[in-house]
Amino acid sequence: MVKRFNSFDKLERYINELGYSIEGRNCFKEDRSIIYRHKSNKKQHLFVKSTFDYLNDNTLEMGTVWTIQQF
Repeated sequence: MVKRFNSFDKLERYINELGYSIEGRNCFKEDRSIIYRHKSNKKQHLFVKSTFDYLNDNTLEMGTVWTIQQF
């Protein structure tokens, strides 16, 4: 499951609704990534990373896009 967000605030709201809490963070220049762990099931994790990509499929505007991968 890969989900994309244009706003970090929307991303945090979505993750909190799923029941995850932050476990680790890596921030080095443009490379930003965060690992979240589920509050009740400790074996479920989310990996969130930022990329510089197109904001929408219909426009040529580029910006920071946050992607979520579940493992």
